[in-house]
Amino acid sequence: MRNSKHLSRRDFIQQTAAIAGASSLQTAMVKSALAQNNGIKRVIFWYVPEGCAQQAFWPRSTGTLAINPSATINNKNPKSNGNSIRNYINKDDGPACSTYCLQPLIGYEDKISLYSGFMGRDGNESSDPHAKAVEGALTGGIPSQGSIDQILGRALQDQGGVKAPLPSIYSAHWAHHAHTNLGYLSPVRKIGGGTRGVPNWNPMETYHDVFGDAGVPDAGSGPREVPYGDRHTAIEIMNSMEARLEQVKCVGGEEARIKYEKLLASYKELKDQTSALLQSEIDAAQQSGPSVAFDIPNGWTNLNNANKYWNQSANFEALMDISINTAVAALALDKTRVSMLQFSGTGTDIGPAPKDHYIKLKLPGFEGGQAHDHEFGHGAESKKRRNQARIFRWYYGKLAQLIKKLEDTPDVDGNSLFESTIIVTATEFSMHDHRYQDMPYMIAGGLGGKMRTGQYIDVRNGNKMRNNAEFFHGVASALGVNLARFGTSSNPYTGIMS
Repeated sequence: MRNSKHLSRRDFIQQTAAIAGASSLQTAMVKSALAQNNGIKRVIFWYVPEGCAQQAFWPRSTGTLAINPSATINNKNPKSNGNSIRNYINKDDGPACSTYCLQPLIGYEDKISLYSGFMGRDGNESSDPHAKAVEGALTGGIPSQGSIDQILGRALQDQGGVKAPLPSIYSAHWAHHAHTNLGYLSPVRKIGGGTRGVPNWNPMETYHDVFGDAGVPDAGSGPREVPYGDRHTAIEIMNSMEARLEQVKCVGGEEARIKYEKLLASYKELKDQTSALLQSEIDAAQQSGPSVAFDIPNGWTNLNNANKYWNQSANFEALMDISINTAVAALALDKTRVSMLQFSGTGTDIGPAPKDHYIKLKLPGFEGGQAHDHEFGHGAESKKRRNQARIFRWYYGKLAQLIKKLEDTPDVDGNSLFESTIIVTATEFSMHDHRYQDMPYMIAGGLGGKMRTGQYIDVRNGNKMRNNAEFFHGVASALGVNLARFGTSSNPYTGIMS
């Protein structure tokens, strides 16, 4: 609860600037100190395989993002093809289907933006065409350099003078890609290790890797540190001001000395108040923290559970929720600043998991037939495309769930966790038959106004699509990570920033 003495960073800047307004040196010191502590930035990558049903995903026109609540795919044929979506979104059934998949995000339009016109990228280390697509999905085409989540994990691990225990985490369910016996997995990283670098079948592996045997602590269940905060910055500024005022208060005569002593007394009083508030926050943090603990079904903490709950189709959504909750808890407790979530994979027709997990969801209107990612990845049959659209609509409902959970989770600065986090959607293909045109990229979250939100943007340069490595390169730039190159890109796409 804020009161008149509880200063936010903005309040403190304004008060300090007012007090120090008579001295350009003091104002410069304030700006310098603030530049050293701009707050923690976080990112979640949301990876669902096999692209999307394009006519049921993209809006009809660019500009302000508008999701049509009346869009329908019933008795329609939501097409995808090898041309840019802009060439056929308004043809045939396109107008009726447009944004059907995005309907669960209604109400969040001003917090997200869509980007068409990016071309998927092959990796350069495999000869198999499918493997090359998987390799390039998050690596910008050069897998041996690592994926974007790993690279950003290392770059964002140490912010504000506090180092998170883990550079990044990877939580996935049935994440093996097709033909695991041929040696490629989805997404391919080439670096890293454990559940932070290679795919797994069970999100509880990541949960255990992050939180250990004790699991996520309940609020009030043990001592916590305040990992970073405005109070430290405020006190550092005031200490510097006091030292400087002590040096200059006797220079300039009696009248100047009296003014500086009054100014110095104001700073000391403000510092004492801030120090008391900081101590109270530390004391409170020792007793409680964010309420991010969540229930785990009985027996699921046992990774060797003989029932193999992680391979049962009926548990697919529950395991997905564990991935989402693990990511939010890890960010809230500052275990990491980067999380990668992957749900299902085209390899569900080969690995030990069954192939009917989407059928078990019992989605409204589902028309039966084969319903797994590998099947959705081939063929233009209208029933198959409608079923894929229903699946992706369900996935975006889970994305809305993640956004709300971030909004409902407090950060240490008093804002929500969503204020310091962006969510970036990713996949290895754009549509069926392993095509790359118009990768379905979305960014949710504004980073305090830094990101461009509420828009649908076609990024093509004329009719030429951009390299998707430029998209992830731009994400890095928006997060304050200045990479000379990412994958094949030396030119980050900065249109994602406001």
